[in-house]
Amino acid sequence: MLKKIILIILFSLYNFKIYAFEPYSGISCHSAKIKDKEEYFFKHDENHIYATAYKRINGQFIKVGNVVGQKVSSFLLFEDMTIDKNLNFAWHLDMVTKNLKPFILTLVDKNKFEMPEKYDCISKNFWF
Repeated sequence: MLKKIILIILFSLYNFKIYAFEPYSGISCHSAKIKDKEEYFFKHDENHIYATAYKRINGQFIKVGNVVGQKVSSFLLFEDMTIDKNLNFAWHLDMVTKNLKPFILTLVDKNKFEMPEKYDCISKNFWF
């Protein structure tokens, strides 16, 4: 028993290197009409400006596009290539109200494309 106590004390005095990852800031969104939720997170570049957007699909986050516009603490405009591959589509996230609205970056025939629902979001940190 004394040997176990000595080992515990020795291991507690030994310095271990511990590495930690910072969480990715993102959003978790839901709609009153749609039962499922959408989750997005954003990676920033070396200047700490959001550059790429990722979406959770089947439990995994995949890159869905780039951030094409932003104003700090105001809005974020990011592409989502999973909506329609032939359309230059983006989401507009109001950073104050956390409303996520669809936004078409190019002109299209409205008869061929059905706009997604608007979402209400909350901020969320993703650790992985």
